[in-house]
Amino acid sequence: MHARDGRVHLTVWSMWSGAEEQNFLKVLARYQQLHPEVVVENLGAVNDDTKTVRAIVAGVPPDLFSLSDPLYLGPLAANGALVPLDDRFRASGLKESDFIPASLRQCRFRNRLYAMPFLIDCNALMWNKQAFRDAGLDPEKPPKTVEELEEAAVRLTKRDGDRIVRLGLMPMADENVFTQVFGGVLYRDDTDQVTPDDPGNLAALKWYASLMEKMGGYQKVNEFNSGFGQAQSANNPFFVGKVAMMINGEWNPWWCHKYAPKLEYGVAPLPYPAAHPELARSTWLGGNMFCIARGGKHPKEAWDLLVWMQSEEAQILFAGMMNNVPNLRSALRSPVLRQGGDYKKKYAIFLDLADTPNAGCFPAIPVSNLYSAELNTARDLVLNGEKTPEKALRDVRIRVQRELDRYKVAASPTDRRLALSTHVSGRPLN
Repeated sequence: MHARDGRVHLTVWSMWSGAEEQNFLKVLARYQQLHPEVVVENLGAVNDDTKTVRAIVAGVPPDLFSLSDPLYLGPLAANGALVPLDDRFRASGLKESDFIPASLRQCRFRNRLYAMPFLIDCNALMWNKQAFRDAGLDPEKPPKTVEELEEAAVRLTKRDGDRIVRLGLMPMADENVFTQVFGGVLYRDDTDQVTPDDPGNLAALKWYASLMEKMGGYQKVNEFNSGFGQAQSANNPFFVGKVAMMINGEWNPWWCHKYAPKLEYGVAPLPYPAAHPELARSTWLGGNMFCIARGGKHPKEAWDLLVWMQSEEAQILFAGMMNNVPNLRSALRSPVLRQGGDYKKKYAIFLDLADTPNAGCFPAIPVSNLYSAELNTARDLVLNGEKTPEKALRDVRIRVQRELDRYKVAASPTDRRLALSTHVSGRPLN
């Protein structure tokens, strides 16, 4: 809206709360200094994306909002709830070559741009050097291949009788990391087909199930895993030695500096299959994305803010406070992000890895939420011995493709709002 002072009041919903929200407010304050003609109002933390869906359905969305869960992008875009950004991107002077490739890829639905990134998350391997020494492994030589990773994880797993007291590799919350490591493909744009049983995905699930069995079996590993402390604390299982290796994100060097400053550890690229060296330096990306909703009052001003968020100043300012990875390539090389304490050197490894061509992200499709849930169910069924990997992933393909084939973008704005309110969560949003 335009206030009495004639300035545009731009409303923003962001996912961050607490200290992270304060960091984002500092970014907005800097924009405000540079653009006094706009008043940017961050209306508080919205980490439940269904609230945003309700606002869009009701016709009262904020001008700009972030998605707490990127899986919502596909359903929102498919239902016409978002402003497509391709024309604005081209007119702004932004160049695709300036961006980490996967950062824009995860913002696209059916090859159209519906969001803009503002920092990304990047996965790498972290290992406890003292645990390596205890197991007779060279603490300066992390596993380079998945075969070496499996061997090390088994050797590093410690038991007290029948009880696990240390895991060689922390169980993954998102095994899609390994689908990328094995060269798997989850969806094909050209055919609009989900491909959970792609050979790379199948190889990844078989390998992961075998590793869990060799570390003690899924039930015992899961039982041990259930006792882990909070990740962002001194009780993080990696910090206290309950796991010897983990695959995790770029915020961990800062957390380790803060909560476990005496821990001796290293950071390295993810291992790759020995038979496929072309898959070296693979990683899985997530991150923060901002969208402009249809029906917002100030799409031009919202876009102007998004463009500024792609500047080196904004990227380095926010990355330095959040310890996330810039999505702008030139910002990756900033001395501000790389120089300082020892943790900055380890953080810099994530910065170097993020720009790899072997980076993957979850596909944005209308049934992304269903697809992700079905993959998690398939994993659990395989690890519990209830299905073979082949059957579990084939069943996912059949169920998810059936829903994808049924999915049609409604013709009228009213029908689109109704479809959006029901399909995103699988039930009406009251």
